[in-house]
Amino acid sequence: MLSDKEAIRALVAVVEDRGLLPAAEQLPQGTELRNAVDAGDLKAYREPGEAASEGELARAALECVAALHEDLASTVGEAVEYAQSPTDRFDPVTLPVAVLVITLLQTEVIVKRDPRGKWSLTIHKRAARDSAVGKLLTALLSRITGGQ
Repeated sequence: MLSDKEAIRALVAVVEDRGLLPAAEQLPQGTELRNAVDAGDLKAYREPGEAASEGELARAALECVAALHEDLASTVGEAVEYAQSPTDRFDPVTLPVAVLVITLLQTEVIVKRDPRGKWSLTIHKRAARDSAVGKLLTALLSRITGGQ
């Protein structure tokens, strides 16, 4: 099993490989992201309780993306190998893991800003609550909301 650091490092590698870092940098973070979650109709995916750690969320995202997208399975495998390899290089993560996950889930999660500058987060409804995507979305929302 990947450690938290390895999982986050692998997630960053997948996002970088897909060329999605510029898109991730444009998404809301912190309070804006929390407000976007609160503004959305996301009750089906929210469970009060302990928030998922960044490592748990990264692991869930890697598993989900590899299972749902055959074209990404090998990329995820290579990213995991890279993350587990010894390195002297420090890979700073400047974006929250939640933002990286949202960026990878572009087909399931839509983040948009209205003309007044208010962010909203919408989840594509075809993801069943008990599906791999549903479980990942529940972990994502718990991370963003602090488990509330």
